[in-house]
Amino acid sequence: WLWDDLSCTDIAELADFVSQTGELRHGILVLPPDERFKGMLEEILIPHRVREGLVCISDTYVFLACLGLDLKLKKRPAWQNAPMDDPLSLVSHLSGFGMRSRGGTRIGGRMGRPGKSRPRKMNPPPHSLFPLGEAGGSRRSFQEASNHAPQPNMDGGVITIETGRRRCPSCGAETFQNRCECGAHTEPVYSCPRCKREQAGPECPSCHTALACSQVVTLNVKQEYAAAMERLGLRESSISLVKGVKGLISRERTVEPMEKGILRAARDLFVFKDGTIRFDMIDLPLTHIRPGEVGVLPERLRELGYAEDIAGEPLLSPSQVVELKAQDILVSDSCAEYMVKVAQFLDELLEKCYGLPPFYRVQTRDDLLGHLVIGLAPHTSAGVLARIVGFSRANVGYAHPFFHAAKRRNCFFGDTEIETFDGREWCTRPIRQIVAENFDLSRPGIDRLGTYYSDPSSTLLVRTVDREGKPHLRRVTSVSLHRSPEALIRFETRGGREIAVTPDHAMLVWDICSLRKIRAVELKEGDPVPVMVGANVLTDHIIRREVVPSPDTRVFCLTVAEDHTVLANGIFTGQCDGDEDCIMLLLDGLINFSRSFLPETRGGSMDAPLVLTTRIDPAEIDKESHNLDVGPGYPLELYLATLNYAHPKEVEGLVDRVGRRLGTPAQIEGFSFTHDTTDISAGPLESTYTQLKSMIEKLDAELALAGKIRAVDEDDVAERVLTTHFIRDLQGNLSAFSKQKFRCVKCNTSYRRMPLAGKCNRCGGNIIPTVHEGSVKKYLEMSRDICRKYKVSEYTRQRVQVLDMAIESTFGQEKSQQMGLADFM
Repeated sequence: WLWDDLSCTDIAELADFVSQTGELRHGILVLPPDERFKGMLEEILIPHRVREGLVCISDTYVFLACLGLDLKLKKRPAWQNAPMDDPLSLVSHLSGFGMRSRGGTRIGGRMGRPGKSRPRKMNPPPHSLFPLGEAGGSRRSFQEASNHAPQPNMDGGVITIETGRRRCPSCGAETFQNRCECGAHTEPVYSCPRCKREQAGPECPSCHTALACSQVVTLNVKQEYAAAMERLGLRESSISLVKGVKGLISRERTVEPMEKGILRAARDLFVFKDGTIRFDMIDLPLTHIRPGEVGVLPERLRELGYAEDIAGEPLLSPSQVVELKAQDILVSDSCAEYMVKVAQFLDELLEKCYGLPPFYRVQTRDDLLGHLVIGLAPHTSAGVLARIVGFSRANVGYAHPFFHAAKRRNCFFGDTEIETFDGREWCTRPIRQIVAENFDLSRPGIDRLGTYYSDPSSTLLVRTVDREGKPHLRRVTSVSLHRSPEALIRFETRGGREIAVTPDHAMLVWDICSLRKIRAVELKEGDPVPVMVGANVLTDHIIRREVVPSPDTRVFCLTVAEDHTVLANGIFTGQCDGDEDCIMLLLDGLINFSRSFLPETRGGSMDAPLVLTTRIDPAEIDKESHNLDVGPGYPLELYLATLNYAHPKEVEGLVDRVGRRLGTPAQIEGFSFTHDTTDISAGPLESTYTQLKSMIEKLDAELALAGKIRAVDEDDVAERVLTTHFIRDLQGNLSAFSKQKFRCVKCNTSYRRMPLAGKCNRCGGNIIPTVHEGSVKKYLEMSRDICRKYKVSEYTRQRVQVLDMAIESTFGQEKSQQMGLADFM
């Protein structure tokens, strides 16, 4: 029990209370109800029950011994010379037992990220990468484009779109399609936008203008859609909605065959920008499984190569534990259901479009076992090959730590200077100092790679930039500490600014009039990057790029709200990515992915499987995975060393880690574990945060939980919610309301001001605002309630009152509602 959570005086008073009021009944200690002393029992975690108003303790004899009482509930002579300076020494003296602190050093933790398992969708989500222009309407649908009439009294379905210009090398015919009517594969044709001459190089030698592969095509999409449905053997009425895209942004303006989009729409599947179908899942590491907990029969796992359990016995029972192979993964049930539809789509595509036999022949999720997938992390261009070997009821993606670590982290070198504002003054400090000073040790977190992160211990604002190049002040939502890779990339600009980042760090470059994110390894000399000069965002150029050895074992990063950018050493860059990856079926990546679909802007290759890692080498992946503890237990020497607070370097040889096994067969097999579990999917399958739909419900649940936890100050939680969320949301939305634009509900055209005609100048559709009164006020009433119910600081209370007055002056007083007597009955 946690005796050291009580003072020596508390223990003496508890012993007196038990001695004077307690009673032994059939070996059970019975105490009268007393709020103070019952609180002591709860504080030291002594199991007890309340029966008929009396407190009953079953662990009677040990409890009495620790209090220095005999079986007659009288104080023993040990109390005469009892030490009263340390609770553990006192209890040890009274009981005669040697005791150590049960609680030890406590480390607070924050709520983990809720589970996520859902399809990857663009916004708006299309079924096909087929351009429909304005004719597709706000939903970009083929059905609406088929009814589109460019002029009155004309047949519907004729649209004008921009596509790539392609030529058949066999018959010379020009088309926008990838395959000519003669059966040959067409090739892109590049020409100069100025002189219109066809050229082969990257730019026109006469005009020095970048070549373009583009043409404007007038197409009867109604006829093309009907012909595609006929080729697939489907009736037009069988699919109610097929959505394309407004336009193409790849260099070749490659158009995806319409049939692919129709087949996807038939199974409610959506395409990503590179032509693949993806499913996102939160990453969780796993090294061992049982057949029963992953929904697979032992004989099926034996077919997949799991012949023996960890004890070397033949795998026969669903309860036996086997070691998960490094490139085997478990997918969530929802992912399995989605991938079944993807596999069926691919089989239908092979049969109806390519004239090939089906490959997957999948009917149920069990048919997915053994099939290969590509795992891909955000902002990378390298996929990792994996195999599906089981399923999980939890909304996460379980995989070996090596599989997760085969992806990267992107951060800053510790000396990188960040300018921060704490509400009173601006201060420029190295990022390592910012992280160290604002790492909240009471609520730390650790992710799948052992990266340490926490909410900042104080409110910090940093300078950020949006896609249009406008500067903003945004809140830092977390600080993090990562293990450094072996090498960093250092950049120097023409203006003398320097920055060193990890190779996969997201950098910002100018693309005409907007900013794009690209990886640091893609940033070249001469590229324009955004910098801060005074209060303005200007352009500087990279003049030097070099790979340098990492001078430190750690790198650092901040997570910034909204824009997810930060000003570092005077250069605007991106920030760290999260722990959410996607998977796609291998065949989908092989036949549907194409570089020609990727945006031609810099950074277009990010989040695309340009290369595939087929085999994981533990020596080449992220070093965080080398700290993986793989022993079956810890020696006594380790526990004894903790009593003396030994430095980790002094005891690292006592723990069996992956790093000590590198270069041997044991680096990928023979792993063990210290704590067993009956089912990896046991417990809540969906967090309460995702179950509760409204923010009011989530806030009430959070504050109610804070009131129940002794270690949490609910008033502090309430004020944090106000200062870090509600107040900033109210301020931002009120500002956005005054600067808002207007848009057409039909063609989505944006207007800075409301047209004088009161309707869209392009299509005549209705014009609506983009920011509404409800979105500005949505947290106002909750903020008032928090100020009334909880002890927030006067400063915060006045900030809410000032915002309340500002909103009232903008929208006027809330209308009073006439109520009748029946409303109160």
